[in-house]
Amino acid sequence: MIRPDIKRLPKRANPLEAQKKLFHAIGTTKLHIETIPLSEALGRVLAKDVFSGVNVPDHDKTFIDGYAINWQETKGASVNKPAAFKIVGKLFPADYPTTVKVKSGEAVYVACGASIPKVATSTVKVEETRLNGDQIQVMREIKPGEGIIPRGDDVKKGALIFKQGQVLRPQDIGLLASIGLTKAEVFKKPTLAILSGGDELVKQCKENPERIANNYALVVAGLASELGAATILQGIMPDSLDKVQAKIGEALTQADIVVTIGGSSVGVKDFVPDAVNSLGNPGAVVQGILLRPGAVSGFGIVDGKPVVMLPGHIGSCIAGFYLFVAPLISRYVGMEGAGMLPCLTGELTEEFDSGPQFRFLLLHLTRVEGKFLAKPVEGGSSALTTIVKSNGYTIVSPHSTLAKGSKVEVTLLGKLELTNLES
Repeated sequence: MIRPDIKRLPKRANPLEAQKKLFHAIGTTKLHIETIPLSEALGRVLAKDVFSGVNVPDHDKTFIDGYAINWQETKGASVNKPAAFKIVGKLFPADYPTTVKVKSGEAVYVACGASIPKVATSTVKVEETRLNGDQIQVMREIKPGEGIIPRGDDVKKGALIFKQGQVLRPQDIGLLASIGLTKAEVFKKPTLAILSGGDELVKQCKENPERIANNYALVVAGLASELGAATILQGIMPDSLDKVQAKIGEALTQADIVVTIGGSSVGVKDFVPDAVNSLGNPGAVVQGILLRPGAVSGFGIVDGKPVVMLPGHIGSCIAGFYLFVAPLISRYVGMEGAGMLPCLTGELTEEFDSGPQFRFLLLHLTRVEGKFLAKPVEGGSSALTTIVKSNGYTIVSPHSTLAKGSKVEVTLLGKLELTNLES
């Protein structure tokens, strides 16, 4: 019989198995695609392979300021026996297409980026010639194709430019523009609604409306945004089953993913799992995991949408976020695994014993003499400063002892952590 001071006795799951259950539950979820201007495409994930419909460049052009000539006419040229050419015209980048031709013994001035005249086979730099009236003298042999960027040198028509799943960087966007695209087909950002539970938050806000009591929601929203989600702060859920149910139900109508903070433990006012069960099938799938911190993390599925239940203590909340929410966002934006989170290898600065459960180990990674040192960051599960002092994490298996100097794979808490790696 369950005691009156305990709401539920959840069976805690292996966290890695729980993660697999989550992905199995949403396995058939269709990823949405949208077409956006290239100016808005930075950091977005391509939804389709991109092939070039054009050659880049689409014509032969020069990459120097010089003269277009026939290289064969410079055979044997030297300082003492220069090859002479008559200047018959000038071309600039805007002079395209061109019908200008060079005949034997002729040269055309070409500015950097200008088209190559017909019949010309090479270019020679201005500073490597002598100017004598309307003639130039070339004082060395010129190689075939010298100074010329041939048609299709950068990109050939029909070539695969990017595969689906490419995260678009500034240079990638520039290449898409160079093949004539103005828009990109990308995976739509998942909308993530965040709800915090607890009458204490309601009370704090009522007593001092200007105080930001819901700071953990801001942390989760920031982390989710950096991973590619569009976040909605849905406010606070009072400790009442019908109000928690109403709040989660409303969030489900507005978001692809719902995240709750607090209210998922075994206390008599922890109504989140009950609300999830009442809203649709299958309801709460995992309630509690064998992870420290983060033991009361879990998730449910309501009408095909995931509801991730995070603990109210920030350390546990962060552990649940990276176990469930981060990989969820990665999948919704068209990526797998860690997605946008950088991973590095570090050496432990001290021995670590995981104990009987999986451990979500926060680390401070520092670059020292060409390698990364990973220092465990210990602290209370309610101390936000513990998270502030950290820039990465690793999950350690139960009953594991990691010796000082052991190499561990460290997942950074976000891309911004790359700025915090120096000692």
